[in-house]
Amino acid sequence: MSATVLLTFALFGCESDTSLAPKVETHHTGYHASSSLAAFFAHEEDVPAHYSGFFPLQTGHDALLTRLAMIESASHSLDLQYYIFRDDETSQLLVWRLYEAAERGVKVRLLLDDMQSRKDSDIAYLNAHPNIEVRLFNPHQYRFLRMLSWVTDGDRLNRRMHNKSMTADGVVSVVGGRNIGNEYFSFKSDVEFGDFDVLLNGPVVEETQVQFDEYWNSRFSAPMAWIQKSDRVPNSEDIEHWRKVSQIEHQFTSDTYNFDTLPLYKDIKNNQVSLHWGEASLLYDLPEKVGNGQSQLIDGLVELLASVEHTAVIISPYFVPTKAGTKALANAAKQGKNIVILTNSLASNDVFAVHGWYAKYREELVAAGIELWEMKAKAKIEHQWSVTGSSRSSLHAKVMMLDDRKLFVGSMNMDPRSAELNTEMAVVFDHPEYVLKAKQGLEGLLYTSAYKLELQNGNLVWRDFESDEVLDEEPDAGFLLKSGAWLSGLLPIENWL
Repeated sequence: MSATVLLTFALFGCESDTSLAPKVETHHTGYHASSSLAAFFAHEEDVPAHYSGFFPLQTGHDALLTRLAMIESASHSLDLQYYIFRDDETSQLLVWRLYEAAERGVKVRLLLDDMQSRKDSDIAYLNAHPNIEVRLFNPHQYRFLRMLSWVTDGDRLNRRMHNKSMTADGVVSVVGGRNIGNEYFSFKSDVEFGDFDVLLNGPVVEETQVQFDEYWNSRFSAPMAWIQKSDRVPNSEDIEHWRKVSQIEHQFTSDTYNFDTLPLYKDIKNNQVSLHWGEASLLYDLPEKVGNGQSQLIDGLVELLASVEHTAVIISPYFVPTKAGTKALANAAKQGKNIVILTNSLASNDVFAVHGWYAKYREELVAAGIELWEMKAKAKIEHQWSVTGSSRSSLHAKVMMLDDRKLFVGSMNMDPRSAELNTEMAVVFDHPEYVLKAKQGLEGLLYTSAYKLELQNGNLVWRDFESDEVLDEEPDAGFLLKSGAWLSGLLPIENWL
């Protein structure tokens, strides 16, 4: 048995099994010039060779369509890396397309953090395809008694891979805040996430591939065959049956969800997708962060923020600045820097414990002159499909706009969990024209879909510019929700949030 296997089983607390094949280290195969994606996203002649291009995916339907188009167009390789990959309609549709790609010879590598609701048998079934390999990052050692894993090994399991990326043929990648699931794609969910990611082309795609390989080959990634074997290879009859049972097809070909009605789909068909070009770099933690807590992304972000001269717009769904962070933000504001922060209100936050600790710092931030906004629970999130089934909106985008020229998009929240426990990644673009336009669009969104926090007579209030009301308590939040957040703020759990 190889040293890698022994080390992994020592890490996961599993018994050694000499029948297991050693984990094979594999790497991306680079840019495939023969891919149809290469022809579509050809580097423009008047753009410097070291520039990368990006296309913003602001709506759920555009984000889903782009991923489907990447999978359907791939001819060589697909690498996917996600924290959450649900087992709902949109996720099943993507899995079906991945299977189709594998059937035509595309090599698929799927790296999932082991915080999934999918059955091991289902993942093993997919992994059995000769062109699909699945690995789980930092897996639970007890598969059927996961709570026992937390009791015996909670410190390790509390550290997760939060990265989100997808790359096709080494030509294009998608990086940002979205996981895979209905709520991220504006489809039939009780909550609709306002999220953001970007389609990438150019040299930064190579950086994304290198990042993926670091995680794929790390000692924390376990091949699915080590966890559960599946000797059964799916055949067309099985997949067709599953396809009909899940009722995927008709849900995405009805008049309500017809892809032909989507603007991005039309642009793709007419070869009219225009990228924004500029200097770009990828910031990311190494997988070893789950073992040593050291964050390369934080080092890069600190350097980036230290260079801010006049303006910082921070969008973070889970915002827990801590005492030190609050002091730093307040000092920056007092030095004349314009700081705007958008996060979730208590009613729109899907983790009330986060709000309980964030609330401790609001008054100090506002008193320092920081412009603090909270998203409404019934914010109007743009989506093309007329029926989403959602009754509540929640901010999920992780974005920064710095000095009206730099755009930061990634998986990282501004909280201790992202800084110290989870691994994260983000792409940084230098593009003044786009950032200025995006900032103007955000200003309009804030006045219609968010509350501005202010101090009146020493008390915190929420100003609703849309209704011209001033509220003196947490908007749209009932007694139980307020109580839960308040009690959470009393518990010593800030470093876990």
